[in-house]
Amino acid sequence: MPIKLDNYPLPLQQPTQKSATPFAAAASESWWQKDIQLFGNGFNAKKKKAVYEALFLLLSAGLDIQKALQLIEQGQQGKRQQQLIAQVRQTVITGSSFSDALHSAGAFSTYETVSVRIGEESGQLHSVLKELAAFFTKTVRYQQQLTGALAYPIFVSGFAVAVIFFLLKYLVPMFSGVYDRFDSELPAITQYIIAMSNWVGRYGSLVGLVLVGVVGILYLNRKKPLLRKLFSAALLRMPIFGAIIHHIYLARFCQSMSLLLYAKVSLLRAVELVKEMCAFYPLEVSLAQVEHDIMHGMPLHEALAAFSFYPPQLIALLRVGEETGQMDQMFNTLAEQYNAQVDSRTAMIGSLLEPVLIIGLGVVVGFILVAMYLPLFQMSTNVGR
Repeated sequence: MPIKLDNYPLPLQQPTQKSATPFAAAASESWWQKDIQLFGNGFNAKKKKAVYEALFLLLSAGLDIQKALQLIEQGQQGKRQQQLIAQVRQTVITGSSFSDALHSAGAFSTYETVSVRIGEESGQLHSVLKELAAFFTKTVRYQQQLTGALAYPIFVSGFAVAVIFFLLKYLVPMFSGVYDRFDSELPAITQYIIAMSNWVGRYGSLVGLVLVGVVGILYLNRKKPLLRKLFSAALLRMPIFGAIIHHIYLARFCQSMSLLLYAKVSLLRAVELVKEMCAFYPLEVSLAQVEHDIMHGMPLHEALAAFSFYPPQLIALLRVGEETGQMDQMFNTLAEQYNAQVDSRTAMIGSLLEPVLIIGLGVVVGFILVAMYLPLFQMSTNVGR
């Protein structure tokens, strides 16, 4: 069933409510900074994962935070990343806490800094760093799943368009010039291919420029709510891939909520942080309304049920979790289920869709070639008679 986005209102601006509850284990809020981030912002989830893993190991070995940051800074290969770690280290040297240093660097998300601050106050900083590393490991996995689901079909489709354009632009006119010398009517499919070739020759460059211009305009306005809403709707309605993208974001939502609630963060604060993490339009906008509803006493499962993005199974399990006081476990169970579904569907793409795309490309190219050689076959048959 297609997911309707018309019932998503504009995001509500609610006052930030801080959580002062104890911290048992922490997680990070850094999702992709866009609906789908194809290009990193210089310090992406994979690099953060490596930094938090290194910090956890170094602090567990007995090093202080300044020495650990110095070693990590020396191990950074990119100049921008090295400068960022150096900035954090220098801020710590001046007397600031590690969490304040992360916040001032500007490359770390709100929940990263909140998690580290709670870890510092509770004396469990190394445990917090371990959980941050584990969470970014899952984040990298989500990115790889989405990339794996979309990269191959996009590549094959782009290659198919390039091949067809080459045939129509250069190969077909060569045959057409030869056939113009013969005083005989060409087969219907040959005439059709030649007409397409003539159209591409006249308007192909113009169409290409228009497409580039449209893509450029969309990219420059990609952060506007209307375009984000339309882009999200298009992604979720894609055959095969829409379900995969939907489950990937559901898994990320559930995994984040599980870790936040396990860390004893209040439900309202957890929803607020997840809303800040997720720049995917249906999640971001729906959680803004959910946050508003929770503040007015509505249970989480009822607030989520107002949006078609959240499946009935998720709503039912969360209702049980609220009644039994096991919300974190329910979210963790749902995250595992959605991850398993993504894995199975991605494997299906690899085993089924790839050969279908290749066969489809072969059929189109073969059709063009047969159409252009068909007059020669007919001429040879007539000569044989």
